[in-house]
This record gives sequence, structure tokens and C-alpha cells, in this order.
Amino acid sequence: MVKPRPQVDAMTLYTPGRSLEDARQASGRKEMVKLASNESLWGPSPSVITAIQEALPHLQYYPAVQEPRLREVLAIRHGLKPGQIVMGNGADEMLRLVAAAFVSVGDEVLYPAPSFSAYRHSTLLAGGVPKEVPLAGNGANDLEAMCRAITERTRVVYLCSPNNPTGTPVTLEAWQRYLAEVPEHVVTVVDAAYEEFVAGPEMPDFLGAVRQDRAIVVVRTFSKLYALAGLRTGWATAPEWLMPALLKVREPFSLNSLGAVAAEAALKDSDYYGRVRQETLEARAFLLDALSQRGHQFFESQANFVTAALPVGVSDVPNRLMAEGFVVRPTDAFGLPQHIRVTVAPQPILEEFLTAFDRVLAQ
Repeated sequence: MVKPRPQVDAMTLYTPGRSLEDARQASGRKEMVKLASNESLWGPSPSVITAIQEALPHLQYYPAVQEPRLREVLAIRHGLKPGQIVMGNGADEMLRLVAAAFVSVGDEVLYPAPSFSAYRHSTLLAGGVPKEVPLAGNGANDLEAMCRAITERTRVVYLCSPNNPTGTPVTLEAWQRYLAEVPEHVVTVVDAAYEEFVAGPEMPDFLGAVRQDRAIVVVRTFSKLYALAGLRTGWATAPEWLMPALLKVREPFSLNSLGAVAAEAALKDSDYYGRVRQETLEARAFLLDALSQRGHQFFESQANFVTAALPVGVSDVPNRLMAEGFVVRPTDAFGLPQHIRVTVAPQPILEEFLTAFDRVLAQ
């Protein structure tokens, strides 16, 4: 009988946010609003749509292995060198590359819990030993606990800031202490998928550690603020001395040509995305305030989502909200039961959602 590798056998399938089509079939409703996957309901800018349309007649050609124009734009935007940037099929591929490049069978990999499932998945795929480090009480990555958990067998530490699903970022003070304590044999990966939405004072400069040639990989995405989730466009930056290992394990054409064109156009449309960011922050503040006024417990998010606790004894809220026309994300699969995660959307949509939420909880 054919059996998978033990590491593959230990994996669990990814649990995605419910799709709109699935929600329509399950609820019998045609009009649904998806607030389950932290997508931008503002959508991409018109200039991005135009750039994609202009690129459509050229789909017969393979994309560049590393799109030089996009690398140059990213490097200029973030004060990096093009040789410090690698691009690929979403942030997920970037996270997986680090484990594939630096983790051998039996090596330890640390990551926060509850957090994004890709860290455990990438570890097991490489044959590594996953080690969870519980979050701090406020939902942030506990960097002091991370340092205490590092051993001689630790090769990679995954961090998530702001953390998914809590939305809580790492503080500047915690990051500086971590950099002072983390051993040289460890590669640290900062999953900064929601970095664009951080508005707090004195936040860490993760890219600064890359510029200082520390063993740091910072992962970013065009799926959130830039609304390109369907094109799977991500990138990472690391010191140039780490890059050869990452490029060796990367699929040569993992960044498709439309994703590269769209990302470049998005970076150039700062006016549109500046407005989207500001409206997202204002809508997030509105949602947090509304939940607070209703007496709900929640994490103080710095991302484009808010995760809130459900009242004790209340069950089946996601399905009942779906019957009201809203798809949210239960966080049980993250290891955070009795909570839901809600994507920040334009305020009129959030007002309708809160009305439905009130109705569901009153039933």
C-alpha cells in the first residue's frame, strides 16, 4: 500500500474562508458580502485593471524569472537593493521557500500560536519539527518566549506582525530585544502581510534589519491593501547573502506575468491606495468602537480585520450570519475557538453587518 511521507501524513488541509459561491448555495441567497478572508472590498485601482487588459494579448510568453521592473520599483519604494528582493506566488510561497532552503529533517522551527497555518505546513513539508510558542495575552507574538524556546536545533523562527488572526503587532521594544538575543544560526522570518495597515507609533523597522545584513527575511503581499489576491503576487526581502538559497528552491516562473504587471501598476498609483488605506483605518476604528460600545471583547487590531469573542453559550454564529447575507471567518481552525474574524470593509457595509450581528445575537 502506498503511503505518504510521515511529515505529509501529519499535515492538515488548509481551511479557507468560505467562498461566495459556496455561501450562496448554502444560504439560498444571491446577495452575499464576504468578510472572511481579509480581502479588499475596495478592489484594485482602475490603472491596475488597465495594465492587466493591455497585457492580455501577450499571455503566450513565459514571465521573467524575476521581473526586473517590479524589483526596481520595490527596491526604490523601500530603500532596498534589487538583489535583496525575490518575488513569487503570493506570500505563502515566500514562507515556504525559507523552510525549503534552511530546514533539514529533524530541525526545529518555531512559530506563534494561534497564527497562520502556513508556518506549520512549511515546516512539515521540509521535514522539520514544528514547535508552537503561545501568543502573549494581548494577541501579539511573544518574542521573549520565542528566544527562550530556541535551541541548537532551531533553524527558523516565523513571526507574524500584525498577527493573523489577532491583528496585534510586535512592538519596537520587543523587536529590538529580540534582535539582541536571537542566535546567529537562526533565520527569522517576519510575515508582514498586513504591514500597510499598521498605524501605531514606534513600530519596528523590519526592513532595517535586512539592510543591516541580519539573517532576517521579511515577507510581504499584494493581496491585502493592493487587492490582488486573485493574482497571487507576493515578495520577500533578505540580505543578498541569503538570496541564492531562496532562489534555488523557488519555482522559476512562480510569479505570473499578469501579477507582475498589476503589482507594478499598483505601486505607481499611490493616490488611489493612499485613499483606500485611510478609509480602511477609519472603518477599522468605527468597527472597534462599535464592538466596544456593544460590550464585546476583541483584539486591538492593526490589520484589515478584527477578531472578536462570541458571548459564552452562543453557537453557530457564522452560519446564522450567512443566513443574513454575511460570510465571516470562525477562528477554530487557528486554535482560537468561540471567536470570529471580520474583514474591515467600507463603513456602510460594516453598518449593515453590525445590524445583522445584533440580530443574530438577540435570537
